Amino acid sequence: MSLQVSVEHVDDVARCVIVGEVDMATTPQLRDELLGLVDAGERYLVLDVSGVPFLDSTGLGVLMEVHRRLRDVSGSVALVGARPALVRLLTITNLSRALPVYRSVEDATDAVGGHSAAEVSG
Repeated sequence: MSLQVSVEHVDDVARCVIVGEVDMATTPQLRDELLGLVDAGERYLVLDVSGVPFLDSTGLGVLMEVHRRLRDVSGSVALVGARPALVRLLTITNLSRALPVYRSVEDATDAVGGHSAAEVSG
């Protein structure tokens, strides 16, 4: 299955819609796309993963790499639209602090921009 990533800029936030399975075959593309945004100067990313039916450990590794790179430049990343299995995975691996999940794109956008919003708990 192929992976599609589209990006929309809203103020200082890059909203990325990810569609497709994120696995060993597609993580190189996802990594290149997301880190390319960071390298281009983006500091705030909202990742809409509602179109991601599956995300394996390699995908989780890419998301954590994006988090670390953004943290190093005082930026942040948030997820929106995560399926229950991904929310559980982030919770049990204790990664939900680094990769918070929000109910709406607007809440996630506010959160990465420094405003408070309600997170989805697992």
